Amino acid sequence: MKHYTIVFPGEFGQHVQETWNEKQILESYYPYWKGRMIEVNKGDEVSEEKCIEDWIVLHWAVQTDSFGNQL
Repeated sequence: MKHYTIVFPGEFGQHVQETWNEKQILESYYPYWKGRMIEVNKGDEVSEEKCIEDWIVLHWAVQTDSFGNQL
């Protein structure tokens, strides 16, 4: 299973780094993403792979190992 890491500033300016696996991405993002795709008449383009690709772009994620180390 592939893992992706995102980095963003926390509420108090601290460095926050999260590593997500593909299953976690799909569980949290796929229902919302699929609904939005259907709303814009792109339901025929819905797939788990495209959802993950969109999540990667949206969050500026990079592929890493499960500990967040870049491959």
